[in-house]
Amino acid sequence: MRKRNKKAIIITAIVMLIGILLVLTGFFGGRVMAHFTDSFDYKNIKPEDLGKTVEVDTLVYYEQLDLQDKTTQVVGDFDGEFAFIVLDLSDLSEEDKDIYYSRYCEYLTIRGKLRAMDDAEFQEVTESVYRFFDPYFDEAEATITLEEYHQILIERYLPYCIEVSSVGSINWKPFIPAGAVMILIALIFEICFVFKLKKRIVLPVVFSILIVIPGILLFNHLRTILSIKKVADGFYTLENYECTDTQGMLASDSGNIEELLTWILDNHLFGLQYDMDEEKLKFGCAAFAAISPDNEHIFGRNLDYPETDIVMVHSHPEGAYESIGVADLGVLGVGQTESIKSDSAMGRFYMIITPYIVVDGINEKGLGVSILELNMDETHQDTGKPDLLIFCAIRGILDNCASVDEAVEFLRSYDIQSGLDVTYHLFITDTSGRYVVVEWLGNEMFVVEQPYCTNSVLTPGEYYDMGDPDERLGVMQEALGSDRIATEEEAMAILDKVHNKKLTEWSCVYNLDRFTVDICTDSDYEQVYSLSADDM
Repeated sequence: MRKRNKKAIIITAIVMLIGILLVLTGFFGGRVMAHFTDSFDYKNIKPEDLGKTVEVDTLVYYEQLDLQDKTTQVVGDFDGEFAFIVLDLSDLSEEDKDIYYSRYCEYLTIRGKLRAMDDAEFQEVTESVYRFFDPYFDEAEATITLEEYHQILIERYLPYCIEVSSVGSINWKPFIPAGAVMILIALIFEICFVFKLKKRIVLPVVFSILIVIPGILLFNHLRTILSIKKVADGFYTLENYECTDTQGMLASDSGNIEELLTWILDNHLFGLQYDMDEEKLKFGCAAFAAISPDNEHIFGRNLDYPETDIVMVHSHPEGAYESIGVADLGVLGVGQTESIKSDSAMGRFYMIITPYIVVDGINEKGLGVSILELNMDETHQDTGKPDLLIFCAIRGILDNCASVDEAVEFLRSYDIQSGLDVTYHLFITDTSGRYVVVEWLGNEMFVVEQPYCTNSVLTPGEYYDMGDPDERLGVMQEALGSDRIATEEEAMAILDKVHNKKLTEWSCVYNLDRFTVDICTDSDYEQVYSLSADDM
């Protein structure tokens, strides 16, 4: 009996060791293999190397250029000496492009023909890099000039391009859960053998605990993930079961995006570290209120920003109003053109937190709200009230306010902060026929009664028309007329008139009385999706 136990203890210890090795392989296998298989020495490129096929085993870390099928990819040791080289992905299949973009921060083998870029092509890449990084340059706080900043940026960029013909490698991630399972099973058996416990009693109890505890901890996460439906490419719906602590968010005193993100991750994603793409929180928009021939109240809204995936969120927490709202997945780095694909497990995991970042929506009481950018200095109210990031205000209004008057009073109870180098105003309307635009100027809050707005200030006085004034206000005013009568189809046609052909990501026509929404994506006004809370 002792010999059998001793032998069993040794075997389970070996299994546990194999499990540990598998976990380590999952985390570091790509890095180790890259040291032995990389045949590309970027520091010693010779003329005779040009035109040859090279193989690069590297960490996928790229900058998405605004050039067709081109990225700049890190080569070398990212923790030590490294450089950026241009990858031309135009010869890859869509499937291989998806593999490359979806393996961000994982190791991948890249094969292709090496060539030199001529001066014109390199200049084109350089200017694209500048456009990518210039928004992060704060001239007021910088100790160097913009030209010096550009010089620092570009010094690591090689004047070469790899015309990629294939990508691929071992997917190391599955080794991690496989190893973890082996470790757990071996540990349980080891405990049984060492302490001579009865396995027929211990094993069912332990395995039940291993299933029940994660199930309890992740119950609402799993329900939310399982609720996600793909309506069309780049368009999803989600039922919010997890992010229901709006009062906690409001009480978090988040005064900037970093504080908000920290609170969200700590409370809903177990403190996972993640950088929100703040540039994706800057956008151009249009909004208006109308009345249908049947005397129903309509709220129209465009959101203008470069390519992104979107999710429509249905939320009905206990003690809060039921609501429908739309969120931009690109803010989370999730999408068809992002490092994390929307259909991937990680993409759907991040969708869990989208209820907190909706940028327009309506609730069951017939209140509609949307946020629109003003290209002006940040808003930082300081009147002694609790801080509230303006993006949090959208969720707070949808969950807690039944009318425009309640929404305005809600906003007055906070010091509003915008962050992100710009400010914003809110368009709010309800089924009583009221509509207002709320703005924060010179540390004060202003309420303007106007049935439409875009991206310019509407408060009379010194700030009037600042931001990004254009002709869209006049177009909406003329299209709506003085009576503002429009069917939902006519309302969508008005959004079509004022949309940006390159940038409008979604157009919504909300019916405040019926609690429904018509939505089209990517300026495709021929394909309109009609949704209600029941559909989601």
